[in-house]
Amino acid sequence: SAIASLSKKLYNLQILTADNNRQQQRIRSLKIAIDSRLVIIQKTIELRRQQNLEASQQVVKSGRGKQVMGSIREQVAVMMAEENRLLQERSQESEAIANFTVLTFTIATGVSLLLLALVYYLVKRDRTLRDNAETKQNQLLEELARDRNSLQVTEQRFRGAIVNAPLPIILHAENGEILQVNAAWTELSGYEHSEIPTIEDWTEKAYGSHKSLVQVDIDRLHKLNHRVSEGEYIITTASGKNRIWDFYSAPLGKLADGRNLVISTAIDITERKQAEAELSLLNANLERRVEERTAQLQAANEELEAFTYSVAHDLRAPLRGMQGLAEALLEDYSQNFDDLGQEYAQQIVNSGQQLQELIEDLLDYSRLSRADLGLQIVDLDSAVAEALQRVKADVELRHAQICVRSPLPAVLAHHITLVQVIANLVSNAIKFVEATPPQVHLWCEEIELSREVDQERGRGGELENWRGGELENERMGEGENERMGEGENSYLPITNSQQPATTIRLWVEDNGIGIAREHQKRIFGVFERLHGIESYPGTGIGLAIVQKGVERMGGQVGVESQVGKGSRFWIELRKA
Repeated sequence: SAIASLSKKLYNLQILTADNNRQQQRIRSLKIAIDSRLVIIQKTIELRRQQNLEASQQVVKSGRGKQVMGSIREQVAVMMAEENRLLQERSQESEAIANFTVLTFTIATGVSLLLLALVYYLVKRDRTLRDNAETKQNQLLEELARDRNSLQVTEQRFRGAIVNAPLPIILHAENGEILQVNAAWTELSGYEHSEIPTIEDWTEKAYGSHKSLVQVDIDRLHKLNHRVSEGEYIITTASGKNRIWDFYSAPLGKLADGRNLVISTAIDITERKQAEAELSLLNANLERRVEERTAQLQAANEELEAFTYSVAHDLRAPLRGMQGLAEALLEDYSQNFDDLGQEYAQQIVNSGQQLQELIEDLLDYSRLSRADLGLQIVDLDSAVAEALQRVKADVELRHAQICVRSPLPAVLAHHITLVQVIANLVSNAIKFVEATPPQVHLWCEEIELSREVDQERGRGGELENWRGGELENERMGEGENERMGEGENSYLPITNSQQPATTIRLWVEDNGIGIAREHQKRIFGVFERLHGIESYPGTGIGLAIVQKGVERMGGQVGVESQVGKGSRFWIELRKA
């Protein structure tokens, strides 16, 4: 029984240490030792049973059993030590595994928590994004709804604008379909939309035999990308009347099916064309009448000029006789006259001189109207010097100061006429001055801008300034502006001719009494005087000669003046 139990335990031990080769080897050695011990014990027992006590004791005393038992104990001790060592190692491994398991569990728990938090975050974010997306989607849907409503309102307004527009309007597509015809189109043409569903129907009814030509023009509209004026067409209305329509068209983009859409509008200009035709006829009649009237006036002017020249020429001889007799009376018989008689005789002489001046001015003015003035290059310095020489006596008599800003350029003019014009301007400048000595300044400037004199009358019956007239005030120096009165300067061009690109303007400035703006136009007329002859002498023709002479030389004349602050007359001629 003990041996069986021992064998079972050895077997169990062998099973338990099956993973350890060294222990398996020790178990085999241990079994051998145990078997040896059992053999010794069995032998001793057998000897004892055989009453061979001495032999059994001899076996015991031999120490063989003890030796085997020591080997067994030693092997068992080694195996136990090995198992203890293995137990310790496995305990340490188990502890390490347990610690690792705890660490792994902790990490896994942490990771799980992180994953859980991440999942929660992702779920929450997804929900937030979904909510935001839904909100945006709702907003977009609302905006789309608003836009749709707005588009519908806009479309309704657009359609209403087309339908109720005062001008004829149609919408037509690329294949010739007419999508809409407004009320004005139907009212003026007489055709309902149902009668002209296509462009072909419209051209057939409105243009008749010319429909193919018009159809080509209309087809061309569908390829345009900008507004176009088609021009004027004669259409036939439903009532059979011909009307003239001026057409305009513009692209409106594409329809849903890809066809180009065009809007065309028309202006009925039938009445305007009729009025233009009538006006053209009236203008032709008016031009004919103007030509006839001009011819009559020209003939009358020629007769008047001839009469003036004849009268002035014929008056010179008796005038000289009258002047000679009056001077003879004063020289030879003045001692026989009392003071009143001498005064009368002197008045006759003075009146004769005035009449002589008037006759000379009339002859000069008449010659300017009839003479053929050949233009040539004239040096303004020499012309001014010659003019000043003509008025030298008046300059010395009135103690006038004449200042010429030389050198002066050359112009295209008639020499004798230009000298007379300058002399008249200088004479006029030193004549209309009050008690102070006259001061006259002459200078030139070059005008490079091409300008036209405005022939329309401004407010209050006064002539308008040049289109560039404001530049004149800018050209004036600060001293000139101060003298003329800032913001109150009166500028008035008189003649009306197209100026060349470059002209020379000669200024004649004085310190005289000045001229009110309302009188600046009339001073250039014949026999126009603003003051009595007893206040300021003169014939009233001097400035008329200036204007006539400058106009005959292809130039123009003007004045800038203000009452009490002097005047600035100017003449403008082409640069040589």
